[in-house]
Amino acid sequence: MNLSSIDLNLLVGFEALMAERNVTRAAARVGRTQPAMSGTLARLRELMEDELFIRTADGLQPTPRALELHEPVGRALAQIEAAFSFRDRFEAESAEMAFTVAMSDPPTISLLPALFEELTRAAPGVTMHVRGFDDRDEAIALLDRGVVDVAIGVPPTEKAGRILSRPLFEDGFVTMMRAGHPAAAKALTLSAFLTWPHVLFSPEDDRFGIVDERLEELSLQRRLVLTVPNAFAAALVVERTDALCTMLTGLAYQFEAAGKVILARTPLDLPSAPFTMNWHRRNDANVAQRWFRGLIGTAALRRARSSTREQN
Repeated sequence: MNLSSIDLNLLVGFEALMAERNVTRAAARVGRTQPAMSGTLARLRELMEDELFIRTADGLQPTPRALELHEPVGRALAQIEAAFSFRDRFEAESAEMAFTVAMSDPPTISLLPALFEELTRAAPGVTMHVRGFDDRDEAIALLDRGVVDVAIGVPPTEKAGRILSRPLFEDGFVTMMRAGHPAAAKALTLSAFLTWPHVLFSPEDDRFGIVDERLEELSLQRRLVLTVPNAFAAALVVERTDALCTMLTGLAYQFEAAGKVILARTPLDLPSAPFTMNWHRRNDANVAQRWFRGLIGTAALRRARSSTREQN
């Protein structure tokens, strides 16, 4: 293929279409009109001799050829941007831009407040958009599509060399009950733990949690009466009933602060849950992205120190 036939704007348009999967939204993303973006798509199809995007009820779906192109095109655009930026550091105090972060429920509740406080103090002109996700492997899809800059959650099950990661923190588990619960009068024993009904908070729609796995190893079973996908829903149920809920400490501490629930040591040996920050390799060298990832690391360290003080 003759490189002189490739317009850089076609590649920018391709990236926008991969991210948005919609011609109108892709046009808005790069500041073009909808007809202009439709023309870009037509030129891309002609150039690549492939449909690239197929219209479906769920929007434009990329063809195998489009998926194959996404990584090298994204990397090339990042290198071009870096070459023309002529910057070797990020001026946070004067920057005006936005970052988009995907977060699962636990870090949204336990890490986001500290992160936003760090951001507003260090870079008042920078905004942040937070997008939720439930399935841990959804993070890879979001990063591949360029929809988010960073994804924070438990490590994805898929090992992808194009996705880089950094450990942020680990969270243990604690059992939450309503203030005034009969089981709160003394230390929570395993026998008492199994006496009461239980709520399972499972953002991934599991109906068998880490507690149940550990109990099964001991040939025991709890009475699981409710599963919910949202931590707030679990806390509201616990506030109003005698049900117990075992959840990550970072989440539970936030609910305890309201004074309607109390926390007890879970009478089981449970492993801690690791949380990582993930990003796409094409963004690894970008100075603004590096700065933002460093800020997330600082917020996570601050969160860990705060959690240690609360436990003590």
